[in-house]
Amino acid sequence: MFYLDLYPDDPPGYHALSTSAEWTAWLISAVPAGIDGEVRRRLVSNLKHILVGLEMKAGLIVPHGERVSGKSVLFEPYCQIMTFEFSVGMFSACEGLGSIHHLAGIGDDGSTGARVNPNDWIAALTREFDGTGAAHLEVNVRRVKEVRDKIHQDRLGARANIDWHDFGYAEAFIPSRDALQPLLRKHLDAVPDRTNLLLR
Repeated sequence: MFYLDLYPDDPPGYHALSTSAEWTAWLISAVPAGIDGEVRRRLVSNLKHILVGLEMKAGLIVPHGERVSGKSVLFEPYCQIMTFEFSVGMFSACEGLGSIHHLAGIGDDGSTGARVNPNDWIAALTREFDGTGAAHLEVNVRRVKEVRDKIHQDRLGARANIDWHDFGYAEAFIPSRDALQPLLRKHLDAVPDRTNLLLR
């Protein structure tokens, strides 16, 4: 069972078990050398908060999806929206790390603010974190992107109706969580001990 929080005997209020600061070491390890200091600082700051958000969502999605208590934990439509949010956060983490590795690979320190094409950052992410292809990172990230792209409502005449089953546990959450595994394992010693995002 995953827990969002542990409370003292007389809790003064809500507090999270995980903190964003615990992700700093892993993110510093995951960002390549040669990146502009301010760009590195902003990326680490942005992604550490996203990762804590993913932990909190996983803390509810997994017990619901696995039915660990024998019953549902969440109202099903709420779980689908939470799974969608997990995919959006995971997309952002992959995009940030993939983009910074692509830029480092072409000798750009990130300070130019260049936009990186999705195919380029996905390729760079895959080279860095799943060079052999054994973890199926590219397939999983592209699935995460498909789920995330459903948020776009810019071409209504060309957009299909959203099938809410696409936001289900197996369809959306599992590929997102699986995409995260090779990223975490690349710098395993810096992963927070208490995270529920790493499959052990």
